[in-house]
This record gives sequence, C-alpha cells and structure tokens, in this order.
Amino acid sequence: MRDLPLHELIEHLKNLSSSPYIHIFFWLMILDIVTGYVKAFKTKRFDSKIGTMGLIRHFVVFTVILLVAMYARSLGVRPLGITWTMFFIANYLGSVLENWEAIGWAFPEFLKPYINQIKKDNARKLGQLLVNIDQKDKFDEKEK
Repeated sequence: MRDLPLHELIEHLKNLSSSPYIHIFFWLMILDIVTGYVKAFKTKRFDSKIGTMGLIRHFVVFTVILLVAMYARSLGVRPLGITWTMFFIANYLGSVLENWEAIGWAFPEFLKPYINQIKKDNARKLGQLLVNIDQKDKFDEKEK
C-alpha cells in the first residue's frame, strides 16, 4: 500500500478546481437547489426542515465527490473519479428535469416519457423498500 503525502492530496484537490466534470456537477447542483426551492414554493410545499436537510445532503455529496476524485487522482485511477462524478451528474440532471417539469416551465415533449419513467421507477423502488421494511419488522417480531 502506498502512502499518500498530504501535500500531494492538496495539490490534487487544487487541480480539481479546473476539472470540467466538477464544474458541470457544481452548476447542476446549484440549479437543482434553485429549481427545488422554486418547485417547493410553487407547489406550496416549502418546509425549512426538508430544505435544510437537502442542503446538508448536497454538501455531503459534493464533499464525497471531491474526496473520491482527489484520491482517484492520487492513486492513478482518475477514470474512477470521473465515472463517480458522471454518475452524480446524471442523477442531478434527472432531478433538475423533474423539478423543471413540476414547476411548469417550458419542457420538451420528447423528454416527458423519461421523466415519467423516472417517477414510476422511484415510486416502485420506494414501494419495494417499504415492503422490505415491513417484512423485516414482521420477521423481527417473530424472532422475539
């Protein structure tokens, strides 16, 4: 295992400031925050607690992306950092598009089926998660 000197990690962190992937992610994150707040006010579902938790989540995601990208560069596996960042870019792009549609701003018709599919997939996953939790609770009760 290779030791990673702090000065090397800091240098890689500084270099990330010029990464187009980090820039794209950062601006998508900002756009997601803005469209999320607009959506919350427009649908009259603004909740400061949810907003605060969302901001904390964004901060954590951004920090983790920077850490993974920094270590990936230091360990010579830069494509891993890029792939990791691209995954979150895709997620945030989907979130921005969902917010955009929910706000009612002009939205290309050809994209609507994809957004609806994302909503259906998320609802299905949430439903399955709730079923799994319910089954686990029942199993735990039987063991007692």
